[in-house]
Amino acid sequence: MYHENVSIGSQSADYRIILLHGWGADYYDLLPIGELIVKDLHCEFQIVCLRAPIVRPDNSGREWYGLFPANWEQAKKEVDKLVITLKEFGKNGIDLKKTVLLGFSQGAAMSIAVSSRLDFGLIVSCSGYAHPDWDPKVKTPVLLSHGLKDDIVPIDASREILKRISLNANYKCQLHEFNGSHEIDSEFINLIRQNIKELF
Repeated sequence: MYHENVSIGSQSADYRIILLHGWGADYYDLLPIGELIVKDLHCEFQIVCLRAPIVRPDNSGREWYGLFPANWEQAKKEVDKLVITLKEFGKNGIDLKKTVLLGFSQGAAMSIAVSSRLDFGLIVSCSGYAHPDWDPKVKTPVLLSHGLKDDIVPIDASREILKRISLNANYKCQLHEFNGSHEIDSEFINLIRQNIKELF
């Protein structure tokens, strides 16, 4: 397995949510979001937070790949490594079809990048974007969220993902737009929970 991780919840849970943090963050950044999502659901979830493999050059947090400027060759290699790590999780008690993969910002881009290569129960992209070589023929329902006032990743990035999936895939893709910036909208948490109840 290529990625350090931390998990909470029962090892014997039937379902899992895997969280991919954004650029400059670390392990625990999305843990509170994961806890809110699975709180009092009808099924038991294990929460796993993956750690981006690269320390940023200024030593302030971590990154999945170099971003300013974007190192797309490095991104491709890191996506391949992430696929291997996620496959390992799928062999470890909980099938990927019973797993939610959620990413924020650069972590969302990583989750979108694997969406055509692995069969998850649900992929969630918050304030994300697509890599240039991304294949829109996804194998999984996809839920997108993006703030109208996002000045870090423009909302058109998620609108383009929605458009390309709708044209190329047979799976449901939904975009939640909200009046906010580069963040995870509290109302979106309820939408994720609703989708989990419908899918699982």
